[in-house]
Amino acid sequence: MTKIEIGFVTKPQGLKGEFRIKPSENAFKILSSLSKLEINGKQLTVVKVTNKIGYFIFKVKELTTIDEVEVLRNKPVFAFVSETDAKQFQNFAGYKVLSNGKEVGVVEEVKNFGATDVYFLANGKSFPLVPNLVLNVFDEKEEIVVDSKILEEVIL
Repeated sequence: MTKIEIGFVTKPQGLKGEFRIKPSENAFKILSSLSKLEINGKQLTVVKVTNKIGYFIFKVKELTTIDEVEVLRNKPVFAFVSETDAKQFQNFAGYKVLSNGKEVGVVEEVKNFGATDVYFLANGKSFPLVPNLVLNVFDEKEEIVVDSKILEEVIL
């Protein structure tokens, strides 16, 4: 099992220890199936997960009050996943970004600013990961193919 960061706690939800998690873009697929989380160095047992648009509401066994959750605001959330699932959470550093068959740049790093991941390229350009931008990822060639029209609208 591999420990990966899947998002961060945004705020409490209700009075009985539920809280909101803003997931990283590629974490949506696994959040509903998690049974354990780690926040602030503590392992937590997931009781219930509710998928809302843009965030998830979690209820864990160990937290029962709003005050227990309040101290977790903006803390990163970690999950333990298989090696296969962990691969989809890689940051793509070193991958070439291609648009219409031409190289746009090479990913230097990926940062999450809450709303979405932002890809920073070695040539100084950057772009947010918006819906439908990425058409395909080829791990064996270390390439990310993006939609050229969408990229034109968001690249800086």
